[in-house]
Amino acid sequence: MKHAGALGLVLLAAALAGCQDHRNNTAVLGGYGNGPAGEPSPPALTDAQGHVIPAPAVPPRTRITAVRSGDEQAIAAWIADHHVVAATWTPAGWSAPQPLERIYGESSDVQLASNGQGRAMAVWHHRVGNIHSLRFSRFDAASGWSLPDVVPGALPRPEVAGTPPGRDAPQLQMDAEGNVVARWPSGFHANEMQTARYAAGQGWSDAASEPVASATPASPAPPAPSSAR
Repeated sequence: MKHAGALGLVLLAAALAGCQDHRNNTAVLGGYGNGPAGEPSPPALTDAQGHVIPAPAVPPRTRITAVRSGDEQAIAAWIADHHVVAATWTPAGWSAPQPLERIYGESSDVQLASNGQGRAMAVWHHRVGNIHSLRFSRFDAASGWSLPDVVPGALPRPEVAGTPPGRDAPQLQMDAEGNVVARWPSGFHANEMQTARYAAGQGWSDAASEPVASATPASPAPPAPSSAR
């Protein structure tokens, strides 16, 4: 039953990926070429007419995550002073960045997904000492960002020295209705991934774990962290 559930989540993720309308750039993740040295630059974010959307003004070497949230609207998020901040773009320019929350601890690896029709989701890794969690906030063009909360059952993998920035960041996909599939390396076991689904109007499912086949021996898992629920 466990394998059947994991297979179902994988198939759901594939289905949502197929629903993505890549013409509106809603699948674009990453920065504008201003990330750490040696990190590949993602495709440029564009509006519905194909015009490149400029990057928001951020400190050098800041990793920006950006998605288009409408024909001529976009959202960007990044980490500033260990907290997630976000800004919105229209043809008039970028808004001033706003923190999504200021709770104790350190945030990292923020990622965005959007349906290109006014809805978006931000998910990020949050750490307080040895307690690790994934937190999220929903964006709606009419009401802005929701109060952040914890993805239930999620235990992201702690960062290991030497790991390329963003390698273990959650992978997000949103369909036209605002449903989201999130997938990330598990902090429970090496060579294991976790997946969770957000249903619009209902919330997140508990994160489910699934093994990942590897051609090389598994590296020792980092000390087991704690999960916030």
